[in-house]
Amino acid sequence: MRMDGQDCVIEAKAARRQGRLMDATALYVEAAESFLAEHEPARWAHALRHAAELAVRSGDCAAALREAHAVVEYYRSSPPTTLEMANALRVAALAEAAVGEADSARKHWDEARTLYGDAGVADGVAEASRRVAALASA
Repeated sequence: MRMDGQDCVIEAKAARRQGRLMDATALYVEAAESFLAEHEPARWAHALRHAAELAVRSGDCAAALREAHAVVEYYRSSPPTTLEMANALRVAALAEAAVGEADSARKHWDEARTLYGDAGVADGVAEASRRVAALASA
């Protein structure tokens, strides 16, 4: 029997805490698919963003890029909170940098930095600033 989206998220979080990144990624993808079937697009985007971030960390950069771009595209058409958009752009930039798309990564880091500033997330601003500087010097 297939788990519902929330159960998949619970299992994904447990797998992530245990360091099982590939399992966590698969569970977040399953959660996203469930949320889509449950007509919960905001939860779909949130779960897919987590799947994309874990895919980058586990080395599946092509999947990460595809998933991150899907989330950013959705958020551009259905604006989320400022923090959700900043986080989506962050993951897109991580995936883009991992596949060598430095210009796109820099653009998304710049946008994320602005949004993190608007949201009052100093750590996000600092990370984005570091990443932009690293891309500029590469």
